[in-house]
Amino acid sequence: MKYFRDEFDSFLDLNKDENDTLIKLRKKSFENFMETGLPTSKWEDWQFTNFSSLNAGDFRLSSANDVIKPPGIVPGQIPHSHLLLIINGHYQPGLSKLPKNVTISSGADHYFSHPEFYSHKNMESKWSKGLNPFYSLNTSMMNSGICVQVEENTVLSNPIQIIYLTTAIQNEIMNHPRFVFELGNNSKATFVEHYIGSTSIGYFNNCVTLVELGQNSFMDHIRIQEETSGSHHVANSFYGLSQGSTLNVNNTSIGSSLYRHNINLKFCDANSSANYNALSLVDNEQHHDQRIIVEHSSDSCQSNQLFKYILSDESSGVFNGKVIVEEHTRQTDANQSNKNLVLSPSALMNANPQLEIYAEDVKCSHGSTTGQIDPEALFYLKSRGLSHKKSMELIMNGFISDISELVNDKHISEYLNKIASQQLQKIMK
Repeated sequence: MKYFRDEFDSFLDLNKDENDTLIKLRKKSFENFMETGLPTSKWEDWQFTNFSSLNAGDFRLSSANDVIKPPGIVPGQIPHSHLLLIINGHYQPGLSKLPKNVTISSGADHYFSHPEFYSHKNMESKWSKGLNPFYSLNTSMMNSGICVQVEENTVLSNPIQIIYLTTAIQNEIMNHPRFVFELGNNSKATFVEHYIGSTSIGYFNNCVTLVELGQNSFMDHIRIQEETSGSHHVANSFYGLSQGSTLNVNNTSIGSSLYRHNINLKFCDANSSANYNALSLVDNEQHHDQRIIVEHSSDSCQSNQLFKYILSDESSGVFNGKVIVEEHTRQTDANQSNKNLVLSPSALMNANPQLEIYAEDVKCSHGSTTGQIDPEALFYLKSRGLSHKKSMELIMNGFISDISELVNDKHISEYLNKIASQQLQKIMK
């Protein structure tokens, strides 16, 4: 923990001209982090994930020395998307493009115009079940990220893609990006939040993303995590849905040796719906841990969750999902499903789907299944002349197909299918 203190003190010294209220927020957040420390196996919601590698690390905050010349071809860029590029924590405005009726801000500018996204009081009031030490650490040292606002009555035909690239670093760095995506009333947009690594040196990204949907708005949020195998990726995502809004999320994770994603979704007003679909493909000794809390706080809201894992070698996964239906809510429809395919006797999956229902007018279901490839299905395909490898590939592609098919944009869907296919090929070697 010592290097966190050293980096925080250095960060404050470099930013001593910041506004006093922001400095107070940083100090308070860092105090909270130091008081609680990193999660341990004694914490129920974190018991299957070991963060000792972060304690043993020596990550420094990214600095101006980590600014490099942007690559000629940006990796991972999806055709026909509006690009916002961040390299090693540093925003690249010269390579970023925005459509009309969309504004961006970063750093202190957004803090002063929207203090409710940062206030401890407001966050604890709205997201009391989702705050944790990594959120506090991010708030204390948030040094990166961007905030995107889509104006009311705006329909964007092409996605906005934020590529967060870590590459060509000289030693271990860490970044604490803060992203805010706001959709005005009656607006429609697709956001791609994309993390890519291209380096053999380890690094740590500790991300916070806040998504606010205005009334009758519609958002597709695609989150792609393809960091390098030596990286650490921790994320906290918060989704607030207003009346009549619709949210579709597709979350694909294939990278990072240690990955933990805390997802918090809340229906703040009536007649809203959310679909959250997630796919994790892991091998070697990767560990992917995802925890989602869906709070039904208003009437006539619908949520659907589908989390799928494929695990091989000595990899491990965790799914911890909770749906909360609060008292006095009516006509809630909530479905939660977790399906896991374990390809190796050394791989391990821990699943814990949960429902907390405090109302009567509900329709809720949840379940989890973990198993190996069906030997009869494998035998059938091989009996038709297919090789063992090709048979395995077809079965696994069929297992994950219902995730990618739910993506509306064909270019995004093609990219997700490509990286999933590449990862499956790697798993089957």
